[in-house]
Amino acid sequence: MTESPVPPVSTFVVRFWREWSAAGPRWRGRIEHVQSGQSAAFLGLDGMLDFVRRFGAMLDDASQPVKKG
Repeated sequence: MTESPVPPVSTFVVRFWREWSAAGPRWRGRIEHVQSGQSAAFLGLDGMLDFVRRFGAMLDDASQPVKKG
């Protein structure tokens, strides 16, 4: 049996807040990987997902069929 390089559980804490600037309102966020203590700030969903993928989560998400109902 081979071991998977992906940990069986990854826990993330995500915080969002709205900021106001001269260009108008925007959403920002911060994400933390609980097991490692690493964290990052992001301005969009792609930044948040890139951080999650660094920990091996969502490796197979593109190859999985979408389940309905």
